[in-house]
Parts: sequence; C-alpha cells; structure tokens
Amino acid sequence: MASAAATASSFIGTRLPDVPSNSVRVQARFGFGSKKGAAPKKAAPKKGRPDRPLWYPGARAPEWLDGSLVGDYGFDPFGLGKPAEYLQYELDSLDQNLSKNSPGEIIGTRFESSDLKSTAFQPYSEVFGLQRFRECELIHGRWAMLATLGALAVEWLTGVPWQDAGKVELIDGPSYLGQPLPFSITALIWIEVLVIGYIEFQRNAELDPEKRLYPGGKFFDPLGLAADPEKKATLQLAEIKHARLAMVAFLGFAVQAAVTGKGPLNNWATHLSDPLHTTILDRFL
Repeated sequence: MASAAATASSFIGTRLPDVPSNSVRVQARFGFGSKKGAAPKKAAPKKGRPDRPLWYPGARAPEWLDGSLVGDYGFDPFGLGKPAEYLQYELDSLDQNLSKNSPGEIIGTRFESSDLKSTAFQPYSEVFGLQRFRECELIHGRWAMLATLGALAVEWLTGVPWQDAGKVELIDGPSYLGQPLPFSITALIWIEVLVIGYIEFQRNAELDPEKRLYPGGKFFDPLGLAADPEKKATLQLAEIKHARLAMVAFLGFAVQAAVTGKGPLNNWATHLSDPLHTTILDRFL
C-alpha cells in the first residue's frame, strides 16, 4: 500500500531502479515552481568583457560578476554574490519491517531563480541573489548620499553635530535648520511611517528590475537627464560610484563620532589646525 502510494505521488517523485522490493525509497526532486519531474538546469555563466577595468590591476573577476551590472569592477572577495547552490536529497527509507532505515542520499543540486513575483512585501524569490544585492546597494547608497550631505549641512548651519540632533529635537521640540516645526515628535514619526511605508509598498509592487532601480518619469527624472541612452549609462555609473563613496564616508562619520564625540566639520577643523599631531592614530598611540 505504501509502495503504491509512493509510486503514484507526483510530489515525491519516481522510484529508484536499484531499490529492493521490500523497501520504499523514492527520488525527490523539488522544483519549487518549475516543471514537475525536471530539475532546474544551471545557467551557463556569461562571459564578461576581458578588457573591462577591475578593482585592482591584475585582478580576476569571479564568474558571477560578468560586467553586466553598472559599476561592476569584479570586487567580491568573500563571495557574497555567488549564486546559492542547494543540495537535493532523496527521501529516507520508510520500510517499517527493517531494523534500520537508510538515510536519503544526495541526488543533485538546485539553484533558486532570481525572478520577481507579484508579492509586494518580498518580490524576490532568492533574497541572496545578485540582483537584490544591487538593489540594496543602490538604495542604501542613495540614503547615504542624503545623510552625508545632511550631516555636513546641519552642522555647518546650526553648529549641532548629527549625532546630537536627536537630543536637541527631544529637548527643544521638532525643528529643521533651527526653525521650529508645527508638529510633535509623535506626529512626525507617524508621518514618516505612513509616507515611507506607502512608497516602499509601491516600489515593491514593481516587477521590472530596471524600473525598480531607476523609475524615472516626471517625479524621479523631471529634467529628462536620462533620455539619452549613452548619457543614462554615464549617470548610472556616476551614481553608484558616489553612492559607494557616501556609504564609506558616513561610516567614517560614525567612527569619528564614537571616538571623538564631535561632528565631521569639527574634526576636520581640528585636524587642519595641527595636521601632524591631530589624527585618528593619536587616539590610540
């Protein structure tokens, strides 16, 4: 009875030919959205441009960084962008008449596809895929560019370092560049949650990978700067370079604030007053 049920099941798979008649071992192939009974094939890696610039002379780019992404210089020393490979096991032996049932053996490997699904909360079927990493890098970089500019501008105009801005808001009430705002802290939090939440929900509803990164249109490109394809590629490369620089810069702001307790402009002025004796090494030597 169990043998017949296992053979008829389209989910479990097909019986292995070398299994004895008194045992029930089956071969399971989990497609997760692909055709039943067919294991997904590994896509052949694309060949990148051999003359493209890399992050240091003589470096060899990994096969998953083929130069198709904007700003791809073959930098992935920890292999974070390598496509995840999952092992497929056959089911354990289920013969109740045996004193010991043998465990299932490896029957192959499976790669998750990086397709987008119509799910607004998590559209990526593979959350550790290269395309999602690029989306996270670009979005974090855009926030870092805004944060870096904001930290410098606020300290220059008000004298308050970015790490103390929240303290001032809690004590003196909400303000922007020294001007009071007609909202309470609670109201501002609710406004931010609703506005940003709505924007993120709409962004995740977009299933076109290109439009998710570069929506364009009258709201995100009102001057039509990306109308020319060649100019668009140049602007995309400039954006990802500035985004990476801004992320490193704000990391430096955070380290400076933790070590010195001052803002970036204050630290810069202190360094310029005595460049040879006011460095980060002086804090530890």
